[in-house]
Amino acid sequence: MSGSSYQVRAYNVRHRYDVNGFLEAYRRLLQKAVDEIWAEIRWIEKYGKGRKRLIPIIPKDNSFKNHLRNSLLEGWSYLKHYVDSAIKQAYSMLKSWRRSYLKG
Repeated sequence: MSGSSYQVRAYNVRHRYDVNGFLEAYRRLLQKAVDEIWAEIRWIEKYGKGRKRLIPIIPKDNSFKNHLRNSLLEGWSYLKHYVDSAIKQAYSMLKSWRRSYLKG
């Protein structure tokens, strides 16, 4: 695009929101989500190459996810989509951990 010029403008907007309070509440929410999913992981024994290995099965059924969402919403004073985001992030973290665990 020859001859085109672009301008980028930045603005400072003053606000009185307690961003630190929100971030701390979200951190606690995410930790609770990870803890609740972790508590429901089933471990199955699998045998291969002459040795026993424990394999983690992360709960994925809708009834568990609905229960998790409802329990995380209790006392949550921000928008509900942050709870959904924390659940998605918690599952992502645990799936990543599971992959690394299974690789050894």
